[in-house]
Amino acid sequence: MSDFVKNDAKAAEDPSEVHARLLHELETEKTILKTMIDSIPDLIFCKDIDLNYTRCNKSLLNYFGLEENDIIGKNDENGLKLSEQIAKDYRASDRIALINEKGLRYEEYVPDAKGNMRLFETKKVPFLLNGKVEGIMGIAREITERKAMEDAAHEASRAKSSFLTNVSHEIRTPMNSIIGFSELALDSDISPETREYLNLIIENSKWLLQLINDLLDISKIESGNMVIEQIPFDLHEIFVACNNMIMPKAVEKNIDLFFYAEPVIGKMLVGDPTRLRQVIINLLTNAVKFTETGTVKIAALLVDEQGNPQTASAKNLPDDTRTLRFEIKDTGIGMTKEQIDTIQEPFTQADTSTTRKYGGTGLGISITKNIVELMGGKLIIESEPDVGTKISFQLTFGVTDTDDDQESVNILDDARKPLFKGEILICEDNNMNQRVIAEHLSRVGFKVDIAENGLDGVELARRRSKTRSRPYDLIFMDIYMPVMDGIEATSKIIALGVKTPIVAMTANVMIEDMDLYKKIGMVDYIGKPFTSQELWNLLMKYIEPVGFSNAKEQERRKADEELKNQLKADFVKDNGNTFERITRAAAKGDIKLAHRLAHSLKNSAGLINKTALQSAAADVESAFRSGEDHTTEMQMTILKTKLNVVLDELRHYFDDHANSGRPDLPHEELSADEISELYETLLPLLKRGSPKCLKYVGQLRRVPGSENLIEAIEGFDFKAAEEILDKIQET
Repeated sequence: MSDFVKNDAKAAEDPSEVHARLLHELETEKTILKTMIDSIPDLIFCKDIDLNYTRCNKSLLNYFGLEENDIIGKNDENGLKLSEQIAKDYRASDRIALINEKGLRYEEYVPDAKGNMRLFETKKVPFLLNGKVEGIMGIAREITERKAMEDAAHEASRAKSSFLTNVSHEIRTPMNSIIGFSELALDSDISPETREYLNLIIENSKWLLQLINDLLDISKIESGNMVIEQIPFDLHEIFVACNNMIMPKAVEKNIDLFFYAEPVIGKMLVGDPTRLRQVIINLLTNAVKFTETGTVKIAALLVDEQGNPQTASAKNLPDDTRTLRFEIKDTGIGMTKEQIDTIQEPFTQADTSTTRKYGGTGLGISITKNIVELMGGKLIIESEPDVGTKISFQLTFGVTDTDDDQESVNILDDARKPLFKGEILICEDNNMNQRVIAEHLSRVGFKVDIAENGLDGVELARRRSKTRSRPYDLIFMDIYMPVMDGIEATSKIIALGVKTPIVAMTANVMIEDMDLYKKIGMVDYIGKPFTSQELWNLLMKYIEPVGFSNAKEQERRKADEELKNQLKADFVKDNGNTFERITRAAAKGDIKLAHRLAHSLKNSAGLINKTALQSAAADVESAFRSGEDHTTEMQMTILKTKLNVVLDELRHYFDDHANSGRPDLPHEELSADEISELYETLLPLLKRGSPKCLKYVGQLRRVPGSENLIEAIEGFDFKAAEEILDKIQET
């Protein structure tokens, strides 16, 4: 009964007391909430729909040095006493927050009570009541010190990068001199012991330069400054460039090098070609370095995102991407699982003996791994000691449309060559370059015509288009030629309506050069010097082979050796006064001629693998490139010294070539039957325009009255030689 009375009494509680109790509870909650908000160091505030302050915490009042009644009911300009411009900026962000249900977050500078500008990260959101926007709520956190620390960290990183860049530049300059003068010293008459020391200096100098480059890349990766580009590129061009760089070392070690890339028909990949090329070169360099015998292969295979094989014509390929799996395999020394884990860390190699035996910085795989990951892939290493290594990674590229169907890049081994039937025009003024390209084309079945300059090339193309129904199958165009250069000649040939593909044949293969060549209408390029495989793959892009031949290794090596010896003889013959011609041209102010002569000398030196002379000529060529003479006395002295050393070294090749017709040699003159047999052999070669006729010049020197015929053959004027031979046979 008593409980009933109590409950009944509670039910009969005075309404005024209920109201008072509720007000007390509400006031308590409000006080707790205000105390909590006031204890927060961030600036907290509320504004109504008209952007007048309705609430704020103590931190905001203290920051501005104000009391609550100074702010409530007022706006930024009247309440906070802010400048008109600052208040205007705040109102603009407030209005955005009112209409953006997710609010906004941004950084802003806010003046304190003393007028000091301090940086805040501010978050503003709309305040909703029963689904209706009643105003905004905001919270601002000061980040001045944090930002200063971040800026200091960025500045330190920038300073480190700047330091590394500057130091690397300062080191490169003396290191290049050390390498250059060491190579000069090697050309002198020195003892074997001194030669060994100089070779060690050069080897370690190059190692140091590579270390500097690797350190710069590691620094970029660590600081997050390595940016991955997204530009269209041709995978074929990357493979050709990598082949050019890796092939000499592979040939030196007698390692077979194979490249293969599946076609991406009608599309160009979009990504970072520079970094992709760096990754491939790093991996191929390691593969060749750690392989003593056998093969190194690289393949780029079209797959789906799960890694399943695709074909270029697959109907389920996405429109906007292509995924490729790159695989590099070698038959080298291999690694254990523990060694695989070790080499992915910076500055480490598989074991302590690796650096001693093979050299290297221990950064290559680490850099490669990071670049692949930045491009969205993962480096996978599989290896077995004494069996070999396979490294693979899968990348997805964007694609863009192209009108050209990209053929499969299949760089053949040198024992299996394609055979063609057709005619090619070569526009090239350098005799050695003429001999090389003509010999290579002849070996695969082409008949060639040679133009000594761009003007002659235009005339041959014009005459061919008017007098014959079948145009040339291809035109190779040198860029730097006398009378008319390759750029102008190409434009004029295209203006004639000639549809023959024109390919730039040049040592200038920088991106800006390629853009220029394509812009004027050249369809492709081949670098100088080039390998047989590079030439064959380029030819197969534009001309259908009639078959393939398995060349005998012994015969191929013999033919290559004969060509190399002939090139060395030609170099001595053509460059005896080249230095004097360069200096005379420069003295007369004919910088264009001086530049062309230096360019030609650089190419010729490259053809006979005289890299020191090639480098010296390249320096002089670069000094003439602007159209003014910027050569230094040191550059010219080095060029002269290097050239004279090479001329002296190769003089006997020229003497051997010339001696084949000397009167004091036994069996000087051929018999009538021998002459008849020689002419019968020569005539079909001349009719086909085959450079193989050059092999018979030595025998022709033993035939009286053959001077004009020899001159025409050595000048690659095979039509004139044919006419001369016809007249000789008549008499």
